[in-house]
Amino acid sequence: MDTPHTPPAPPHEEHKEVSPKDSFVLGLGFAWDLGYTIAVPAVVLGLGGAYLDENVFDTSPLFLLAGLLLAFVISFSVIAGKIRTINRRMPKDMPKKKEVVLENPENLEQQALHDLFRPPKK
Repeated sequence: MDTPHTPPAPPHEEHKEVSPKDSFVLGLGFAWDLGYTIAVPAVVLGLGGAYLDENVFDTSPLFLLAGLLLAFVISFSVIAGKIRTINRRMPKDMPKKKEVVLENPENLEQQALHDLFRPPKK
């Protein structure tokens, strides 16, 4: 009887600092991604529901609301998947940088975001 072979875990990558410019570009890309993740299903399913209500079934807001509800569910599940992917890619041993905040108060916002998205310790 053969035992299933599990591939070895990938080597642990060292956490690299991201420059403010790269951080801005990554944030802008994520915001753009969220925008069309919400807008495209809402527009397509909303217009499809409105078309079915007016031209096929004559059930005025029923299919429009059903389409928008389905768009909400789809958008929520896609966004939740993206957040899970981001959390998996973050290093588990990401150090906190309290000393940087104390030395330079201008980094307070960066530290707050760092602490917010840092995975909890187990």
